[in-house]
Amino acid sequence: MALTYEFIVDPANKILICDVFGETEEIVDLEHMFKTIVKMAGKNQVTNVVLDSTQFKLLFSTAQMAKLLITVQENGWLGALKVARIVKTDSNIENVVEVLAESLSLSIKNFETRSEAMLWLLFDKLKD
Repeated sequence: MALTYEFIVDPANKILICDVFGETEEIVDLEHMFKTIVKMAGKNQVTNVVLDSTQFKLLFSTAQMAKLLITVQENGWLGALKVARIVKTDSNIENVVEVLAESLSLSIKNFETRSEAMLWLLFDKLKD
């Protein structure tokens, strides 16, 4: 199954919601998705993104993910964007993404539910 995603804009809360489906073992697919999210957020003039990855599976190494996040940080792709990722908590690579993002000072955090993600984006409330 290939990687697909769709966007919805929540104009009331100024949030871009991206639902991701499928799987990928190619880091370039994830890089392209990141760039598209940034582009769509800019086009819709939003700085908050909900990235629902609960129906998506990453099939590459943590080293490849680390390299991508370093590229994101070095090139300033996120700018002022805050990305709340809704993930399956049993996936090790998803936890690695959050730890790496934090160490690189990227505004990317993992959440189990959309409501937790929205609280962080709108009110900067972190989960306990």
